[in-house]
Amino acid sequence: MNEQFGDNQETGAVNVPQYTYSPEPQTDDNDPVMLRRKIQKGYGWASLSMILQYIFINVAVIICSVAYSAFKTTEFMAANPGATQKELMEFTTELSGNMMSNMLFLLVATVIGYLIGNIGSTLIAASTVRAFKVKEFFGKIKVSGSSVLLAALVILGLQALSMFAQALISNITGYTGVNEATSELLSFSDNMTTNILLVAYTVIIAPITEELLMRGFILNSLSPVNRNFGIIASSLLFGLMHGNFNQIFNGFLLGLLLAYIAMKSGSIKASIICHMAANFNAMFCGAFYEYYLLNERGEDAAYTAEVIHFAVLLVLGIIAAVLLLKRHGMVTQNDCIVENYSFTMDKAEEKRLTWQLLLSRPSFWIITAIYLFTAVTSITAISG
Repeated sequence: MNEQFGDNQETGAVNVPQYTYSPEPQTDDNDPVMLRRKIQKGYGWASLSMILQYIFINVAVIICSVAYSAFKTTEFMAANPGATQKELMEFTTELSGNMMSNMLFLLVATVIGYLIGNIGSTLIAASTVRAFKVKEFFGKIKVSGSSVLLAALVILGLQALSMFAQALISNITGYTGVNEATSELLSFSDNMTTNILLVAYTVIIAPITEELLMRGFILNSLSPVNRNFGIIASSLLFGLMHGNFNQIFNGFLLGLLLAYIAMKSGSIKASIICHMAANFNAMFCGAFYEYYLLNERGEDAAYTAEVIHFAVLLVLGIIAAVLLLKRHGMVTQNDCIVENYSFTMDKAEEKRLTWQLLLSRPSFWIITAIYLFTAVTSITAISG
């Protein structure tokens, strides 16, 4: 505000004070255009981060394959200095086949790919959006340990529900959503090294890195306008990320609960613990029922024991869900992981800045198409 006051030297008249109003400059949080751009950028990068993850995973697997092939080829040529071009080609062809059937190699390549994919895409996306810092995802857990335990039981119950649903669909259709290669990769074998790596990846590495990306960056990027929208949308992407129809449904359900406990606790530490519990349960079933009991007692005994196991978890999960909701209720805008990334607006604008805005992002449809195509091509007829 500027003020001018004084005598007019030519006429002798007294000047009337003149006021000029200068409005305060608007910030990103109250400028509608800048606010929309900020939210739009977050939504875009939520799905772009998954595209980056997909690219990183596949590039890492290719690099591992090329490096392994080059090492083995060099080793072969050193041992066979007089090998002809035809013999070298035959060796390379055989090597390619061996790599595709070598579960240890495939598992190592997959672990490296997902480590790079999950961590790399999170860091790149977060540094580009700059709405929050990665370290904010790992805040202090604001709920009690018993609440985290209840959440873990609910997740195990949902896992049981998903397993029963998959079995029912497979029995009705005669098809399963997981191809043989994926099923073998995630199954126990007689190779102890492979089994140890499988457990380490599934129970420790995957929960930490996937929560970093999904409940860390993606959930927070989709949640500034409406927490429940962020939970549903991030869970949908989490389900799709698994790339097969068996796990898309399971992943969506687990994603809802993992996002719920992350929001209520204010930290992905709680969702990591619950994610580990779910994956440990899956590994236990694979090791004990589908490997040990199957080989020792036969198919009927293994099937019966596994059904009882999941039936008990389903009942416990229902009880835990009632107790958890009674204790903490549904998610509201006051529940958050990143405290400084939240915007309040009227219902009409909120509608425009949730599903309408997300569905207008090309990156969302690209990653959806990629994983749906992968899921469709993974459908396999059940033999026997």
